[in-house]
Amino acid sequence: MRITNFIASAVLASQAAADAMVGTNMGGWMVLEPWITPSFFYRFLGKTQAEGVGMDCYTVCEALGAEEGNKIMRAHWDSWVTEDHLKALSEREVEIVRLPIGDWTLNQYGPYVGCMDGAAEKIDWFLDTAAKYNLKVLLDVHALKDSQNGFDNSGKASDLTWTDQNNFKHWSIQNASWMGHWNGTTYDWINQDNINWAIENVRGLMTRWGNHPAVYALEPVNEPWWNTDIPTLKDFYRSVRSVIREINPEVKFVFHDSFIPNAYVWNDLFADDDTYNVVVDTH
Repeated sequence: MRITNFIASAVLASQAAADAMVGTNMGGWMVLEPWITPSFFYRFLGKTQAEGVGMDCYTVCEALGAEEGNKIMRAHWDSWVTEDHLKALSEREVEIVRLPIGDWTLNQYGPYVGCMDGAAEKIDWFLDTAAKYNLKVLLDVHALKDSQNGFDNSGKASDLTWTDQNNFKHWSIQNASWMGHWNGTTYDWINQDNINWAIENVRGLMTRWGNHPAVYALEPVNEPWWNTDIPTLKDFYRSVRSVIREINPEVKFVFHDSFIPNAYVWNDLFADDDTYNVVVDTH
C-alpha cells in the first residue's frame, strides 16, 4: 500500500508539474491600488476631505472630475505598462498574466463616466500585444459596483469615517454592498440588480474579448469577502459560467473561494462530471 501510494503521489505530482504555469499579475494598472502605485496618489497629499481626496478609482474620478481624471488615467495607462514590459515577461518565460479590470470598462457609471474613457481600447492593445509575445491573459474583474469586499482594490473603499479633516478610519468598519445590504451580521436583502449587472458585465467582456487569441481565462469577481452570502454567490457563479460557455467554452472559468478554502463548501458548485475548464482561485 505504501508503494502504491508513493507511485500514485508521484504520478499526481508529475501531472501537477505538467499543468503548472508561470504567471504574474498586472496590478495597479486598470484598477488603482495605492500600495502598488503610491506615487499616483501623491497629488492628494496635504489635501483635506473637503478639498477632495482620491484613494481608489472611484474617489480619484470623483475628486478630479471626468476631464482631468481621464487625462491622469490615460497618462498612467501609457506609462505603467508598455510593450517592452510584455516582451520582457515573455523573455523570462512567463506564460500567463492576470489583468485586473473594473466593471466600468465597457459600461461606465457614477464618477467613472468620462473618467475611464479609453480603458477598453487600452485593453485591446494589451491583449493584442500579449498575443504578439505568446502570453496568455486571465481577465479578472477586480471591481464591482458598490464593492464586493470594501477594499480599495474593488474600485471603492466602503464606509470610510473621517475622524477629522485629515484622518479617517476604514478597516474597523467592514462592509461590502455589491451583494446587498449588510446589517453588520448578515445580508438582510440581496441586490439582484447589482448581481445582474455583474453577469451582463461578463457577457460584455466575453462578447468583446472572449474569442481573442490571448484570452485564456475569466474570473467574474475578485475576492468577494468572507461574509458573502454563499448560496447567492454560487448562483452567480453558475450563471456566469453559462455565459462564458455560451460564447466560448474553451475560456477557463475561474472563481474565487470567498476566503473559504474548504472543499465541502464548493464541491456542489457543479456536478462532478461538469467541471471542464473550471478553476478555483484561493488567496
